[in-house]
Amino acid sequence: MKNKLHIFGCSHSGHIADMTESSSKTFFWGDYLSQKMDLKLYPRVGHAGKNSEYILLDIYDRILNNDIDKDDYVILNTSHSMRFGTPRLQQYVKHPMDVDFDSKHILGIDVKQSLKIDELKPDLTFDLWYHQTFGAWKLLDSVCDNVYQWILDDKNELDETYFGIQSFYKNKKDDNSLYQMSNYPIRNNKIILNEWKNLLVPPAEYKTWWDWMKAHKRGEWNYHVHPEHHSLLANILFEQILKIEKT
Repeated sequence: MKNKLHIFGCSHSGHIADMTESSSKTFFWGDYLSQKMDLKLYPRVGHAGKNSEYILLDIYDRILNNDIDKDDYVILNTSHSMRFGTPRLQQYVKHPMDVDFDSKHILGIDVKQSLKIDELKPDLTFDLWYHQTFGAWKLLDSVCDNVYQWILDDKNELDETYFGIQSFYKNKKDDNSLYQMSNYPIRNNKIILNEWKNLLVPPAEYKTWWDWMKAHKRGEWNYHVHPEHHSLLANILFEQILKIEKT
């Protein structure tokens, strides 16, 4: 029985339809990559428009159901660092990408007025993304020996932003130092950065994967990878995985 390839992420980690054809043909770099690695692609892949919290739920589900084996391969991407999915810790503000999230039905919260993304607290949004991305990696790495990750932005800038936010809250004077989610980000004595182990990076001429995607985008306002470039992306990832495995 073949080992599996698990891919976690948003729409950048999922199938796209070729809208230029009348058929239902789709393209996905994960299909090409699984073939090159002789792996069986796990049928659930990226969640369009979703953030790290939704992706974590998918990770929990597969781990709790023992769907990820030690010898499987995992590729993790938790989407854009400022994408927020649920109202958790954000005073019940909805992200505009979260069009199908029914807060009343799921959380019992009745949002009676339309709230805007600029009402979100950016430091909280980013800090939560960083924690969840780091935590997702550690969780997956505890059950699988072959976990790789890629991020849309520059890792040094991400680390610097996280360090700055943590430093601010660490030094903030507050009478209430107890653990309370209302005071999140939680004050920590140590600031530990993500090691970004097994990080898959874009070709040298691109600073970030987001830059690569913009150069290989589907349309003027559609920054998803063009169908003709999905095989190229699979080749780039495949070559890097081979290189990492040899080190």
